[in-house]
Amino acid sequence: MVPEKPRSERARAGVTDGAGTLPTRQVLLSAGLATFARAGYDGARVTDIAAEAGMTTGALYGHFDSKAALFEELFQLYGNEITRALDAGTSLEAQLVQWIEVSREYRGVLRASAGILPRRPDHAAARRRLREACAGLIAWHLRGPLTQRDARLVARMLIDVLDQYTLMESMDRTERRDAVDVAAALHGMVLEGVYA
Repeated sequence: MVPEKPRSERARAGVTDGAGTLPTRQVLLSAGLATFARAGYDGARVTDIAAEAGMTTGALYGHFDSKAALFEELFQLYGNEITRALDAGTSLEAQLVQWIEVSREYRGVLRASAGILPRRPDHAAARRRLREACAGLIAWHLRGPLTQRDARLVARMLIDVLDQYTLMESMDRTERRDAVDVAAALHGMVLEGVYA
């Protein structure tokens, strides 16, 4: 689940959790997500994240040891949400739509992840583990005419295409298209090939 809007936005919109304000940690996660979406990992300063949350840097450090720790928790939330969504998908096309929609919700994670990937082997390993988990969930819908090995290879290819598409979208480098249309195009490519 995507963290709630930062307190400053919630206060302007009059949004609460029904019992008052949202927990500080949740607000900080949401602020991190928004700040990473705007500035990427390197451009997001701790002071920017705290300001987005309407809090002090001390409040942020009271919940997270560092900007990296905040990002790692956001990445874990993204991974949990995307695997949950793929597991719930009743068809390949539904899974593709879910991937796009979850990635749009977590666009800050995608943008920050791309920025740190070349220099953080631990993060690259976490992304590979997530890719393999997702490939297993997608491959299930590709079995039939494909062998298990081929279904997994096609699933990895789809994940790589989706990952690049949603990353480009998160960085505003491509026009945002309807998720159902993008999924239908990818689904058609898998079933019929690029030149069908």
